[in-house]
Amino acid sequence: MARLWQKRAARQEWFRTQAGARVRVLYPGRPGVSAGPDFRNAILEMEGVGRVQGDVEIHVRQQDWDAHGHTGDPRYNGVVLHVALDEPAAPTGLESGRNTPVVSMAPLLTPEDSGAVGPHPGLWQLLAERGYQRPDTEGELVRLLDYAGDVRFLDKSRQYARFLEEQPAAQTLYEGLLEGLGYQHNQHPFSLLAHRAPYQALADAALRLPSGSRVAAVEAWLAHLSGLRLGNCVSDSQGLPKGLGPRMDPDSWNCFRVRPANHPLRRIAGAAGLIDRSLETGLVEALRREAESGTPKTLTEALSVAGQGRASAAIGQARARDLAINVVLPLLHALAEGAEDSGRSEDCLELYSRFGKGQENELTQEMAARLLEPDWRGLVSTARRQQGLLHLHHVLTVPG
Repeated sequence: MARLWQKRAARQEWFRTQAGARVRVLYPGRPGVSAGPDFRNAILEMEGVGRVQGDVEIHVRQQDWDAHGHTGDPRYNGVVLHVALDEPAAPTGLESGRNTPVVSMAPLLTPEDSGAVGPHPGLWQLLAERGYQRPDTEGELVRLLDYAGDVRFLDKSRQYARFLEEQPAAQTLYEGLLEGLGYQHNQHPFSLLAHRAPYQALADAALRLPSGSRVAAVEAWLAHLSGLRLGNCVSDSQGLPKGLGPRMDPDSWNCFRVRPANHPLRRIAGAAGLIDRSLETGLVEALRREAESGTPKTLTEALSVAGQGRASAAIGQARARDLAINVVLPLLHALAEGAEDSGRSEDCLELYSRFGKGQENELTQEMAARLLEPDWRGLVSTARRQQGLLHLHHVLTVPG
């Protein structure tokens, strides 16, 4: 039922609530990845109300809302539409005391044409209201995606500039890298780990050790503070460096359905590798040198960390590319802007524009399917244009 909603809801002309009001789905929302509603940030047009944005919950029967315990769960207070297979009898009550309308999913069960589906006009209408007109030609699409990709890059640069006003560049870069290693499920825990194990405290302690033992020591310190390894991960002779915070609760981490290659401990090993290889020059300067070499390949390789023995890479090429595009280059751009070094800031943007297309994810695939003509989807051939699709999703789903 969730797949039906995601695939077909926005193609349905309208649904009717239990009160007879019409509901049109402009965007069905993103599937929830943790406990809570099935879809987040859906965009709807409700008769008599106007445009509404919020969560959607789906059940076989309307009464399953109560059976599943949602009535008293505040995580469901953002639900703006309850969808069930049976005919709705009454609005659904939320923990907040508010009622939310209910519609039947039955109209989505009829077979549909299996041919290629074009872009959804309702989404382009929303984008047009926010300055992104629907392109009429391939050239216009390329320019729009490149522009949107640059806006996303510059937004990240400005965000890093704000962080740089409050803390050293090395700590800011380190936090960005660790958060990027957390993927969607563990970004917050990795951010917390970066605060409890500051970069300078790790670097100062590691530099006092023999070079051959540094990477293992940093990994042990980070693993210990993460709380993911039972017992004491640090040898008595080594101890924990000064300046580190308390150990994290292992329940802070989300390891449910996380592939072994993406497990936080594997990514912690990758973080230790990045720290170790930059100890002599400093994290920022080491990656600045690689970026100024002028090729996406060298920067990607500088952010890749091989696994031990036959283990898969601690940081593979795909993740390293994401770190280069989303963390390293925007931060270096922010530093150059702060120093009023227009040459270096332009170099960062130029290098960003030369990264080829990366691995697809569910979000880029979804936005391409919802916004682009089938014959035009091959034009999303660079990382910059993939970032453009992500920016358009942000424009659609983030208020303001």
